[in-house]
Amino acid sequence: MAKDKLPKTKGVLNKHLHARTAFLYQAATYLTLHGSSNAGLALQLGSDLQTVSRKGQIRVNVDVKRNICKTCNSVLVPGRTATHEIENHSKGAKKPWADVLVVGCNLCGSEKRFPVGAKRQQKKTARSLQTSIATTQSPSRNITCPPLRER
Repeated sequence: MAKDKLPKTKGVLNKHLHARTAFLYQAATYLTLHGSSNAGLALQLGSDLQTVSRKGQIRVNVDVKRNICKTCNSVLVPGRTATHEIENHSKGAKKPWADVLVVGCNLCGSEKRFPVGAKRQQKKTARSLQTSIATTQSPSRNITCPPLRER
């Protein structure tokens, strides 16, 4: 006899882990904003958030990732624990698509860099497909056939 298949669950897998990471992030942010006496606890909560997301193999939201220092696990709050600057190292800052947001951590001194205003590059499969189509449709290969004669 075959075993009955379990019904598929609807919603997010490991919802409890997502809820836990959200709580840890909110608690670390709250402790960072309210009082310097709890700075050690805020760092511990940031570290716990990274640990839970790694062990549970869940993807952390991009906004949460960008607001946590990779080196010391502190919450990066502009003006309090982090500095935000926009750099453009192109020749004379003439290229507006070369702007880079530099977020520096005040606790450990590490920096994170994020492109500003630039469009994301297509995935490699889409790029290779696009180049293969372009090479097969070169203008020198376009051959037109003469119209058929009627009988």
